[in-house]
Amino acid sequence: MDPSVAGKPESSTPSKKKIIMVGLAASAVLACLGIWSCADDDAGKYHAGTALRSDDQEGIEVTSPHAQIGKEYWVALPAAENISGRPLELLKGEITHAPKGLEITGYKAFSHEDTQGHPLGATPVEGIPGMPDLTAMRDHSDHPSRIKAHTYGDIFWAAKVRVTGKISGDLTGCRYFYRQNESEYEQDLGCVTRIRLGKPIRIEG
Repeated sequence: MDPSVAGKPESSTPSKKKIIMVGLAASAVLACLGIWSCADDDAGKYHAGTALRSDDQEGIEVTSPHAQIGKEYWVALPAAENISGRPLELLKGEITHAPKGLEITGYKAFSHEDTQGHPLGATPVEGIPGMPDLTAMRDHSDHPSRIKAHTYGDIFWAAKVRVTGKISGDLTGCRYFYRQNESEYEQDLGCVTRIRLGKPIRIEG
């Protein structure tokens, strides 16, 4: 040890390394306090809603037994009906549970006028002859869709689902987010879509 250093008091000026570490710690605290964005931006933002009732897809199982590993499919959420006495704006939709073997890779909002009805089951993203090509249709997810009181909504949401391996369960739980009376709500609608591996559908020309 250098005798010239022995007994010398430690400098009161914090080192550059200490300043950086303190700054990082403060940043983490500020983020968790909500000053910056936290991991789940939607946590606590929405009230529990009761204004929606889903259509006939509620409470039934939709089965698609011809899925192929590596392929992607569109899976529609139920059509939403506003059963309340006031209009609302549908903001977005999501499927809340995907089993092992299925991965949700994105969402899109479709118009019933474009699809000419409400699709059930899993529709290949590349399309099927004789059925609407959902992938080529306009995406309405960039703006809210209005649903009048006591009417069905024209816009519905669908998840793009990739098959990654052996499927261990079902897609379950459909959730819509909407705005009504200047407040925002979330509401779960019953839905079960059963996708299983199987021989591909053969289209005879």
